[in-house]
Amino acid sequence: MRVVLLRGLAYMSEIQKDFDILELPLEGVAAYWLSLKKLVGKRNFKVLEEEAEYTSEPFIRHLLDIGFCGYSEERVRLLATAKADTLLHEISRRFNLMRIAILDVTMAENPHRTLAKLLAQFPVPPVTEERAMALSQELIKFVPEHQAGQERFFDVGHKSQDDKLVVTLLFYVLLSRHESKNGCQPLLSYVSSRFFREGLAMVIDGFDAPFVRKWLKEHKAVVLEETRRKMQMSTEMCIAIGSRLEYEDVYRVARSFMR
Repeated sequence: MRVVLLRGLAYMSEIQKDFDILELPLEGVAAYWLSLKKLVGKRNFKVLEEEAEYTSEPFIRHLLDIGFCGYSEERVRLLATAKADTLLHEISRRFNLMRIAILDVTMAENPHRTLAKLLAQFPVPPVTEERAMALSQELIKFVPEHQAGQERFFDVGHKSQDDKLVVTLLFYVLLSRHESKNGCQPLLSYVSSRFFREGLAMVIDGFDAPFVRKWLKEHKAVVLEETRRKMQMSTEMCIAIGSRLEYEDVYRVARSFMR
């Protein structure tokens, strides 16, 4: 276990202050908090203000904001749980959007029907139907001879802005109608979301829709549950650091969440 965490600390030093709690393994998240414990020692919580300023991971930034300002442990847990629920709800919705697009590629769905299903996931649409369709069709023009730097237009990620995500997902449905499912293959390397990339790859490889649907459902559940566990561990390690526990005691907190 200690060797794993030491490797995690080395990894964290490479990525510095920015990471994705959904993508980073549990050991890497634990290593991040242990590195913070070494940084602050017992008293120097002031340096965490700068850490929060330069950390874009929203849940970690939230913990750094609430964990060292004098709140009780109960209040820190309450606010951390509220933020976790909010963020996991957003991730779940983005996975739902990806699932709709992947299954519609399988069925060669009418893009207008796909767009209606995508926008139904929002209480207020993040983009109008007309603009989403126009931008998606414009992306089609970039595919044959896209230039370096345009790869970001084809990316699908769980951190994408809602309007961009809708447009890009609709683009993949349009592209599959224009050039068949195989037309999406060259763009998979630009996709940062494993959920979307592997789901679409299964469709391209000829997996049937019921299998893909089941895989998407089960993988989504596993990812969300593991992310919640990393958030719970982060909360407890943050509280342990804020309580000025020794390094070994903070390490014991991390071990409690590991096999």
